[in-house]
Amino acid sequence: MTPILAFSATAATWQNFYLLTGTAAATLIGLMFVAVTFGASAVTAQSATTSARAFLDPPFTHFVTVLFVACLMLIPSMTPPVLGVAIVTVTALRTVALVGIFRRMREAHERFGDIELSDWLMGILVPLACYLGLLASGAGFLAGVAVAFTTLVVAIIVVLLLGVFAAWELVLWMALTRLRAQEKNPA
Repeated sequence: MTPILAFSATAATWQNFYLLTGTAAATLIGLMFVAVTFGASAVTAQSATTSARAFLDPPFTHFVTVLFVACLMLIPSMTPPVLGVAIVTVTALRTVALVGIFRRMREAHERFGDIELSDWLMGILVPLACYLGLLASGAGFLAGVAVAFTTLVVAIIVVLLLGVFAAWELVLWMALTRLRAQEKNPA
């Protein structure tokens, strides 16, 4: 493995990428607030703690993860060990949160029976693979190997796209829930 010879110089070559992904993530976080505000009527007291949280939390936290990593990568005085520790810490926290998402999804499936295989794949397995990539990247920065940059970029792209996919699924769910409610109670 190639060691990181000039961390600052290498990180600078990725600056535009992290500006773009950080801006995209911040914008999508804002749009999530708008979507949830308009779709709040689709969330019932019964679904608020299970289905809604199982599908609201992942895209939001995916976008926050991307924004956080982008911010870290744009700090001029960042060092590989500090970056490695930060990425490993975020990965550990997100993995613990993934257990909670798994529980909520399982509970929603038991209660409503509407969790599909794609929900399990995109909600649990793909994020877990991304967290493994983030963990490898964090460990790579701690070890001072250059491949950590590439591993991080791949993980960040997948996390961002996963957040977009999850947000799209959430918006569709809210729209369909609202449509079903209107069909039951025409005004």
